[in-house]
Amino acid sequence: MSDVLSIRTGDSGSYVTLEVAGDLDLESTPAMTAGLKAVLGPRPVLVDLSRVEFLDSTGLGVLVGAHREAAAEGGALLLVAAGPRLQKIFKITKLHKVFALHDTMEEAVASLASPLEVEGAPVETVVPGFTPEDR
Repeated sequence: MSDVLSIRTGDSGSYVTLEVAGDLDLESTPAMTAGLKAVLGPRPVLVDLSRVEFLDSTGLGVLVGAHREAAAEGGALLLVAAGPRLQKIFKITKLHKVFALHDTMEEAVASLASPLEVEGAPVETVVPGFTPEDR
């Protein structure tokens, strides 16, 4: 049984933050999808994953879908993935090339001053909750 996922949203005016804690897995992805959909738009969204205890492929899929949705709306999704465990997951899956990954929230905020240099999400990725027919 997974730890309950908690999501706290903040709004700085020029960007939105999501502080995520708990497990991001099959059980919690509907809550994460809803939380992301509520804030995605033309402003950057900074997702702090530093308190995420577990991240599986469904959690990664939600993040990829949100990345694609944010880009489609003229925004951006930046991730704070502190610690070697999450960094390793993003490197193994090659998603470190897709996401703007940062070690701290301060680093992520500072990066907003310059253009983002990340690849688009893989086209073949089908993500429940973030497909065109779900809009």
